[in-house]
Amino acid sequence: MSGLASSPASRMCAVALALVATAAFMPVHAQSMIDATHLVGVPIKLPLRSMRDIRYSSIVSQQYDYSCGAAALATLLKYGYGIDIPEPELIRRMMVYSTPEVVVKNGFSMLDMKKFVETIGLRGRGFRVNTDALYHLQIPVLVLMNIEGYEHFVIVKHAENGRVFIADPALGNRIVAEDDFAKTWNGLVFAVLGKPFLEDSPLLQNNESLALKLRENALQNGTAATPFFEYGLDKAVMF
Repeated sequence: MSGLASSPASRMCAVALALVATAAFMPVHAQSMIDATHLVGVPIKLPLRSMRDIRYSSIVSQQYDYSCGAAALATLLKYGYGIDIPEPELIRRMMVYSTPEVVVKNGFSMLDMKKFVETIGLRGRGFRVNTDALYHLQIPVLVLMNIEGYEHFVIVKHAENGRVFIADPALGNRIVAEDDFAKTWNGLVFAVLGKPFLEDSPLLQNNESLALKLRENALQNGTAATPFFEYGLDKAVMF
């Protein structure tokens, strides 16, 4: 045991376990860094991110039941075009194209979004496509899903290997099986055009299934197949 404990790998494993144990007893917002100096004997500070921070990374979260459209559009503008408009401000500015009663009941429409983006020098275009088109997207698009009778705007970032990668203002970054997505989608996409999409946009990054990647690597290396799961979450709410 003493020989194993002194190896670099064992020390790093011990540090990782200690960090997990330390984090478990820390308030969620207490700090954003963990000082691990006392664990390894050398100055080291590691970033600490909560599961919620990871899940909602690069997404403007909706603050109201009716604001999924505003939050999804705010996400696309901020992380796709570098135009940062807070959700409350976006709601206020889009409200001129509707009424509070209609918005609270039905939320904003694609037409409301189209009219708004034209005021900031962009264009909004709606297209009817099939799921195959999602595999060839050049930029992320907004879509409207019907989830058990609830109309909900999300951003489709990419599709690959039978999976649709979504930035959801209510549920965060998640992956939905293509068949499940198709059952809730009306076939329309809303694209914002008029200037180049940011090449380093986080909406274009990390759109791959880690479970599939691990499974493919295991099969290629001739080892036992990796159990098929997606981060231990239901397939409709994965990230």
